[in-house]
Parts: sequence; C-alpha cells; structure tokens
Amino acid sequence: MKAGQVLFCASAGGHYTELLQLTPLIEKYQGVVVTEKTKLSLETALPTQYVPYSSRSEGVTYLFKFLSVCWLSFCYFLQYRPKVIISTGVHSTLPLCLLGWLFRRKVIYIETVAAVTQPTLTGKVMYKVASEFYVQWEELLVTYPNGIYGGVLF
Repeated sequence: MKAGQVLFCASAGGHYTELLQLTPLIEKYQGVVVTEKTKLSLETALPTQYVPYSSRSEGVTYLFKFLSVCWLSFCYFLQYRPKVIISTGVHSTLPLCLLGWLFRRKVIYIETVAAVTQPTLTGKVMYKVASEFYVQWEELLVTYPNGIYGGVLF
C-alpha cells in the first residue's frame, strides 16, 4: 500500500492520545496522521499533516477556522487519495471523514474512551456514515446496536 493511503485523524488532546495507541498500524500501513498542531503533535516522528486548532467556544472565529479545516481536509484528501480513514474524533476530523464517506472510502470511527454510557455528538454523526464503528465500552452498544465492541485502546 502506498504511503498515505490510510489516513489517521484526531483532534488534539485525549483524542490524539488515543490515536497514538494505533502507532503500530500507522507504521504498518505507512499511514499519515491528520491532527491539530499542538506541542505534543509536533513532537511525533509519525508523518503528520496539520489543521488549525479550533474550539466551538471561540464564537465567530470558530466558523472561519472550521472552514479552514474543511479546506485543508479537502486538500489532504486530494493529495493522498486515501482508501481508508480511521478517526478517534472529534469535530476537526469530521470534514475528512465526511469526504471519505462521500467518495465511498472505508471510514472507521472509534468512539472516545471518555464516552462510557452517553454518546458524543461526533459519535452520533459518525455512526451514520462510518463503514465500521467501534466503541470502547460495552454499555454504548445500547446506543449503537450495530457498533463493534473493541475494548479500550489504552
């Protein structure tokens, strides 16, 4: 498989930390990580592309940053032409995952370990578009009956 044909995407913080648990897969498939630029993500040796960090609490600024995330996601999608997109969430990964769904690529979503009994907003969206949807807690299978229980990544 050509480098970048598997994209791994996650927002900063815990979602990125969860994604790093997949490092053996990232290396095996010559994957490229798409994440927000933070001190931790800048320290990685993994091939990485960046989107701007944004938070919904930023008000109007968030809209412009999110549009930038959408544009960069589109550019990365064209650049790598991924066959598979694997995401641990959250909002900044939605554009890339939705592009994968739109262009009929395999989209794998792993609901965050923090969601034990209640689904996340991103999880609710991704459940409808992901080819494979994994939960880290069996309790979430009530909410996501077609989800796959995979245990915790840590």
